[in-house]
Amino acid sequence: MAPSTKRPDPHAQILFPPMALASCVAFAIVRDTRGLMLSGADRLNYFPASPLITLTVVLNGQIHMSNALCDLQTLSESDPLPRVFVSPPQPGPIVSWSPGAVRAVTIGFFPNAWRKLGGALNKTDLPRAIGAAADAVHSAEDLYAGWTSFCRLLTEVWKEAKTDVSLPQWRGGARLTDWVRHVVLQSAMSGPGRSARAIERRLKRWTGHSRQSLEFFAQVDHLHGLVHQAKNQTAAEIAYDGAYSDQAHMGRAVKRATGFSPVKLNKLIETEEAFWCYRLLGERF
Repeated sequence: MAPSTKRPDPHAQILFPPMALASCVAFAIVRDTRGLMLSGADRLNYFPASPLITLTVVLNGQIHMSNALCDLQTLSESDPLPRVFVSPPQPGPIVSWSPGAVRAVTIGFFPNAWRKLGGALNKTDLPRAIGAAADAVHSAEDLYAGWTSFCRLLTEVWKEAKTDVSLPQWRGGARLTDWVRHVVLQSAMSGPGRSARAIERRLKRWTGHSRQSLEFFAQVDHLHGLVHQAKNQTAAEIAYDGAYSDQAHMGRAVKRATGFSPVKLNKLIETEEAFWCYRLLGERF
């Protein structure tokens, strides 16, 4: 995942929640292609695998989505998604497409927080507790005013939903590596049983993921940060710093998360409009 050398893109922005929501919401990404002259291929949107549950609000245009990488024709023949929709965690890369200009915001929730808000980990139902917050985004003429209202309303709900217990306290953050470390440590220090099996059950119940899957996401996220900050390091050096056994091991992980080899992915991020999300996510580091 190559670091971006381009200037910030006003048509793709990342938003971070206030501190009061940082343990609930990782970040939000905004895509606004109004006024852009884009080809059909440029209107594709590639996203990596992610442990987050996402809430997407479409303010203008349509979004067609596939839960696996596919071609433009397949996407164009699919049905558009609703104006407000929830996506479960994605074990592999996904792609979406809009037939014209689109303006949308996608908000990433940590699975354990989503569960505390009344959401199901593997379903696409919107929890009643955050319905008003989602409506605030959808009804606002100005997206950023809608985001502010969303955060204000969700903060009140989150105060009631989260529990204040004597467990490792985490202030939140946009880096998935930090969240994985927190939730694994929390699972090891709470509830009956300290065996590996008991910890695994708690992790699965809280996040919908196994410890192995969580560690995969954390390692790939850490790699993204390393690559974004790398200057003159070789691929072998980056693999070592990322705790991969070798360069080939790193390559397999990147392909599993993105669908592409590191070399091809780096080229696509640097040259293709459709990989704007990869460039945007680098701003977390």
